[in-house]
Amino acid sequence: MRRAVWRLGYASEGARALVESGFSRFGFVRIIASTMAVNKASRRVLEKAGLTHVGTFYVEEPDRLPGAEHGDVEYEIRRETWDASAQITQGA
Repeated sequence: MRRAVWRLGYASEGARALVESGFSRFGFVRIIASTMAVNKASRRVLEKAGLTHVGTFYVEEPDRLPGAEHGDVEYEIRRETWDASAQITQGA
């Protein structure tokens, strides 16, 4: 995304829409995502989309980006968690 639209909520809104589509349109039972551990903004987007941190992993690559030595993090959300949060949001 262009820097001019950072911190306006578009990434979080888009991530939530992708999660919604994954569960309601495509029938996924689990959605995962990963980012660099040091990328706090991306981690926050994943959390706002309802995903939770499940682990950290390390990948050896020849052309590592700065911060890669801290690893990557994996996030997930399961359908039953999404369904439960949707019921709370809808007041069921």
